[in-house]
Amino acid sequence: MYPYLYRNQTESVPPGQYKYSNNLPVIMNQLSPNSTMSTEPVFLDHLLMNMGRKIKVVTINEKLEGILTGVAIDHIQLTIDHLNYHIRFQHITYFVGKP
Repeated sequence: MYPYLYRNQTESVPPGQYKYSNNLPVIMNQLSPNSTMSTEPVFLDHLLMNMGRKIKVVTINEKLEGILTGVAIDHIQLTIDHLNYHIRFQHITYFVGKP
């Protein structure tokens, strides 16, 4: 796994802070995906401020509490008891963390 911090707009992976397999850049370049999605930059920024911290996430289905181990443009990764949950933003109602 490679750490990815969005710093260079020429990267072939979406913006965010997460880890990815070494196959992702190849797949992204081969597929040349073109998609649009609405984003909430302040919400995304607040999540990024909580990287590595324990947060509570309330989804449309349940409440989850774990360590925020990844934030991407379309989902978060919440680690609970050594299991990684990938939660899409549209399923998140709100989260409790700092600030």
